[in-house]
Amino acid sequence: MTANFRLTKALTAFLFPLVAPASLVLPAASQTMTVSTAAARIERITFQGNRTEEKVLRKHLGITEGDPLTPLTLKSAQTALWDMRQFKTVEVSSAALPGGNAEIDIKVKDGWYLLPFPFFTGGSGGGRGGLLLFSKNVFRQAESIMASASSGAAGTSGALALQREGWSVRAIAGRRDISERKYADGAFSADSGYGSPPDEKDPSRYGPVAESYGKTADETTISVGLPLAGGSARFPRLSAAFGWNRSRIGYSDPAPARPGDPGEQGQAFVSVKAGRDGAGAADSVGAIFGFGLADMERRLAPLSAAAFTSSAGISYHRGAAWTGSDYGYAYFLAQCNGSLAWGAHHSLSLRLAGGHGDGLPPNRLLATGRETGLSGSYAREYRGDSAAGASLVYSRQFRTTRRGAWQGALFAEAARAWGGGTAGSKEGAGASFWYKFWRFPLPLGISATYSFDDRDTQVSAALGGRF
Repeated sequence: MTANFRLTKALTAFLFPLVAPASLVLPAASQTMTVSTAAARIERITFQGNRTEEKVLRKHLGITEGDPLTPLTLKSAQTALWDMRQFKTVEVSSAALPGGNAEIDIKVKDGWYLLPFPFFTGGSGGGRGGLLLFSKNVFRQAESIMASASSGAAGTSGALALQREGWSVRAIAGRRDISERKYADGAFSADSGYGSPPDEKDPSRYGPVAESYGKTADETTISVGLPLAGGSARFPRLSAAFGWNRSRIGYSDPAPARPGDPGEQGQAFVSVKAGRDGAGAADSVGAIFGFGLADMERRLAPLSAAAFTSSAGISYHRGAAWTGSDYGYAYFLAQCNGSLAWGAHHSLSLRLAGGHGDGLPPNRLLATGRETGLSGSYAREYRGDSAAGASLVYSRQFRTTRRGAWQGALFAEAARAWGGGTAGSKEGAGASFWYKFWRFPLPLGISATYSFDDRDTQVSAALGGRF
């Protein structure tokens, strides 16, 4: 998701009931053989066509030699390989062996890539562009490596991310240089990543400005993610992350005064998440070469039944002398998401998010945007020691073909921040419309957000990268 174009993505999950007929026949498209399943067990599993190492495939497969051959064995194995988003084709078949057991034959087609890709985003807060470098499966471990550099009206950033088998390492560094305002009603210029604040062109339209100042922030973040549990039909996937963030804050040209937190703000953090993540950026780019499109028929077909997916996460952040901070503070953030998908990939999603802090310096106050998970783009935000918000999104695919999908979304949301004797609420609604190519990571889209409290509309657009 780009900094200036926030778009909620619908998630899908695939759960199948267990049945037990006397024999197993999958559709012809799966290219399987009919095998008697009375007391049959898997005696041998063979792999063909794979560049990815066999041990990696076996880890995801969910079956092994000695397991019983049930009516769902082949379908669940195929789905597990689809969900790796690694293959151009996947074929899973079975054959009877002497003695009554069975052999499972898995034919997959994958490969590798190393690809640079430009991107650009723009909106009410100005533009931002850059270059992303992706690689996938170069070392035969289904790994993804991403490097990026970007520049916008308010600063520059660079990032490096490595991911393999649920493990990840990320490093991000950047410098921001913006003009920020606090208004008489307690609102602030909205955080817009590395673009200019959206209120920069005409701050007077939002009311009297009580404070203004130049703000610079040199930021570095290093984090490590790890899987805790793989997940099943009964239990969600669990993952954790921990790391360190450092910000060096400076202020200039204060009118009439600057915030009271210049200097170092270093913090350690740890988080736990339950649920399934969506596709990563490298997965989208890999589709250029057909990576991850083995399930094209599944993507094109209407859902056979309504499916509900959910995720939740919580994180704790601590700033102290031992983390390299000039200030002592702590806060936690929590978020939960639920999404119901049905029919021709319609979905209704609800996101709840918020947090609470203690001793927060001005730069770390929780905002009606970052910490409350709002989908829209706003010119101003409210900040406080506590914040909470909700966002409801309806999305649908208008037309889906083997080339791509026309998609749209409507959303309504609200958030509130309070603490220190002040409080403020942000309410808004909006719509997004975009086209997503299956085989090319060039989403073309536009989004508009109307703020009920500010009575204005913010528009943003994106070309390249991913939503």
